[in-house]
Amino acid sequence: MEKTIQEILFQPHAWRKTINAFNEQKNEILNFFENHRKATIIMTGCGSSYYLPLIGSALYTRFTGKESMGIPASEILLNPETVFANDQEYLLISISRSGKTPETLSAVRYMKDNGKGGTMLISCTGQSEIAKYADFSIICPDAAEETKYMTKSFTSMLLCFQLMTACISKNKLFEKELLQLPEHGERLIKEYQLSLQQLANEKDFDLYVFLGHGPYFGVASEAMLKTKEMACTPAEAYHGMEFMHGPKYAVNRKTIITCLMSESIKKEEIELLKKVKPLGGYIMVICENSTTEITDLANNVFELKSGLSENTTPVLSLLLTQLFGYYKALAVGKDL
Repeated sequence: MEKTIQEILFQPHAWRKTINAFNEQKNEILNFFENHRKATIIMTGCGSSYYLPLIGSALYTRFTGKESMGIPASEILLNPETVFANDQEYLLISISRSGKTPETLSAVRYMKDNGKGGTMLISCTGQSEIAKYADFSIICPDAAEETKYMTKSFTSMLLCFQLMTACISKNKLFEKELLQLPEHGERLIKEYQLSLQQLANEKDFDLYVFLGHGPYFGVASEAMLKTKEMACTPAEAYHGMEFMHGPKYAVNRKTIITCLMSESIKKEEIELLKKVKPLGGYIMVICENSTTEITDLANNVFELKSGLSENTTPVLSLLLTQLFGYYKALAVGKDL
């Protein structure tokens, strides 16, 4: 148990190491992408390493205006004809903490064997099996966990991809914001660790639902997985508006619904909360800044108050959901 919480709390330090490592390779990375500037980006991985591409691909398209997709590695392995179009160049960016995930390795091999395009690996482990097949590798130092749960590795590899996106799109403001994440991570841990622990201990839920749009659907998906694998409890993730089309009928007073709010569509997500409130579940909101409306609708609100854009803050939201998942696991007697 002690190792897991240490790894969660270690994240701001791991982010600093990731930023330094990225800056050392920055020119090489930009040159690599320039050589593949016409390629369609496909990000892939398994489990958490698939949910990361859901965030990363959305941000890449938002900033560059170029097509990008997050695809499970198993789909590339089993159904490549549904992924790759004919006569099109691709760049496969594989995400793997260990660099040896079997399905991801097979996906990279498929790219090489069938001449579909270039390959890049983002990992926490150097000299791995996948790295042998990658044209270019980026390693996030001090980000690999000793436990089975991806916490600091997930956020560090995501930060690495965000830094790449900022540099490729030549967005200096985005890049400047990303450099501020470690200090905000440390602040949020001090501010919210105890209250998240209290919430996990005091409230008993049978179903955990996470809602998010755009890049935050990937955040919701990863938060769902962490809750499910740590606390061994039913958890689901949806695009927020999709939740009202069927899943809402599963809500009762022992359901907690966490809305990962985006500043750009705050008005629409507040309207969604107005529809969710009468269902009877417990509503938790993670947002940059709250409003009177949000406070009235939610049972609990966690404000980031970072001054950063929604493109920058997914790792901060993930930090809070990891802490909640960890303490909920302890509350239900799970040995992490």
